[in-house]
Amino acid sequence: MDKRQSDRILSTVIDDLQGSDLKLDERFFSRLGAQFSTIAELLERLYGKSVEFESAVTQMLWRLAHSYEARPERMRLLDLQREQHPAWLQDSRHAAYMAYLDRFAGDLAGLEERIPYLRELGITIVHLMPFLKGPAGQSDGGYAVSNYREVEPAFGTMDDLRRVAEGLHDEGMLLEVDLVVNHTSDEHDWAVRARAGEKQYQEYFYMFDDRTIPDQFEQSMPEVFPDTSPGNFTYVSELDKWVMTVFNDFQWDLNYSNCDVLVDMTEILFFLANCGADIIRLDAVPFLWKRIGTNCQNQEEAHLILRIFHACARVVAPGIAFVAEAIVAPMEIVRYLGEGEYAGRECDTAYHATMMVLLWDALATGNTRAFHQGLSSIPETPPYTSWFTYIRCHDDIGLGYDDADLHAVGYDPSLHRAFMVAYYTGRFSGSVSRGAPFMANPKTGDARISGTSASLVGLEYAIEQGDEEEITKAINKLVLLYSICFSIGGIPIVYYGDELATLNDMSYLEDGDKLDDNRWMHRPVFDWAAAERRNSPDTVESRVFSRLQRLLQLRGSLPEFGSEIPASMIDLANESVLAYERRGGEKGSVVVAANISDRSQAVRLDGAYPAVNAWLDIVSCEAPQQFDDVLIIPAHGFYWLRPSHGEVECCEDY
Repeated sequence: MDKRQSDRILSTVIDDLQGSDLKLDERFFSRLGAQFSTIAELLERLYGKSVEFESAVTQMLWRLAHSYEARPERMRLLDLQREQHPAWLQDSRHAAYMAYLDRFAGDLAGLEERIPYLRELGITIVHLMPFLKGPAGQSDGGYAVSNYREVEPAFGTMDDLRRVAEGLHDEGMLLEVDLVVNHTSDEHDWAVRARAGEKQYQEYFYMFDDRTIPDQFEQSMPEVFPDTSPGNFTYVSELDKWVMTVFNDFQWDLNYSNCDVLVDMTEILFFLANCGADIIRLDAVPFLWKRIGTNCQNQEEAHLILRIFHACARVVAPGIAFVAEAIVAPMEIVRYLGEGEYAGRECDTAYHATMMVLLWDALATGNTRAFHQGLSSIPETPPYTSWFTYIRCHDDIGLGYDDADLHAVGYDPSLHRAFMVAYYTGRFSGSVSRGAPFMANPKTGDARISGTSASLVGLEYAIEQGDEEEITKAINKLVLLYSICFSIGGIPIVYYGDELATLNDMSYLEDGDKLDDNRWMHRPVFDWAAAERRNSPDTVESRVFSRLQRLLQLRGSLPEFGSEIPASMIDLANESVLAYERRGGEKGSVVVAANISDRSQAVRLDGAYPAVNAWLDIVSCEAPQQFDDVLIIPAHGFYWLRPSHGEVECCEDY
């Protein structure tokens, strides 16, 4: 767009806005002026230069104005604070808790009562997975949304959500919510009106009169759920059309080549932000743009859409942060944080799915080769962005390695993936894991893994055997994984129930709407009786909860654990020990040394730190096990180390 046209559109819209009944202040117009050229340029790159394009720009700006006017004063003040401190989300005190609202607390009123429990654990970010209105029965765990502006009635109301957000803010905590941007439920009003024959809304989706174009798409599109929802299109008899349904037949993919979809979704985004959300998780962003002849993922236009969301947020709600839910190849994930001139100007965070699978890989193999190789291949994140690090989430564990990385460490990619599935489903000799294969695809040989963290590390097996030694081993493995997640960088996530070592829940097999999806084995109804046992010494729940609580409290006191400070990997010439340094605190660095094997390991730190004569493990507030200059790390043990310099230190320092 040339500057003359740009200035004309902006001037016309500003004049109209100033002459309207909208209550807009100078701050809005200043932000709009700063972001307008970016918004207009990106829209032009998406949709071309036309009369319709000018209309789209104008419509977008009016929607932004209405959204800004509706923004509560409480949130506007947070916007100002966060604009002045752009690293506000990277503070080391932040740790997230991911949970299904209904399965964790019943409803929004129940969640209010459980905030003290989360605060006790050390949580500052509460991520409620989808709670908006969805279809009865199958809803893909809430990711099929029927109404973006209404809470599922059984969970409460939007006013309840606003009250929860305010309560969290009063406690210094943040609210994270999901926005499903790739698709809607086939019961959403747009789909209902499309099914009724309204052409305007049929153009909100990918609809075709016959299989000609769908077949062209299918030639290069993979299947997300080959077992339960094969293919990527569903025939809708009422329409006599084929509709794109990449995930499930009841989830219709939105057509972002229609700019009305983008404008409407942007308005919905700010509706949720104005309800009190601090962080918005954008679901399935790699799928936002479809192109025949490709896998319909990670298209450049998907990045343009996210840049538009980001620029619009700088106008309406600069205090919110976006999470990219992009579970794709390692080198593709980091692109969702922005690159080139847009570095740091797409999403503010992304899930470090690569690190997640590499942690499980290290635990299964007892070596860190793939871990080091995999992380070394990923570029650094742009300034003021970071990863969400995690060991478990509501989804399956997808084995999203880079094949080149596996080859580099001597693994055959296909065989190694087969080993991982066999190991964590208990079919590999000597494995004590109790997971299950998810979406095994006989055409490709691919499969993913379901199961709770505790069952995957062997706790379910150990309890079945009544073997106290095995129970201790499983607990140590679970805490070890979280110790790395909490210390290696990024914002850590605790998946609900992991803090109590929750086992697989097989009750989903009794629910006709869930029995075909074994991910529900790691989506249990939270056991509050088990939570009470966290206060009883020597119970499994207490042994896990207290250790994770200690690590989170300690992490929050260590500025060098902030997300903006990357970990510096250390080679200790021992493939069973993962070691890295976190720099930046007033007391100097923290060195993390974690033994991912089932045997004690010996390492020397004097080569990397010749001036250090003694170390302090700040987790236990004791000197680590040493033999002369050799550090001894117990099986599945770890240290967070500081040079002690010979002075007397105590737990009160941390």
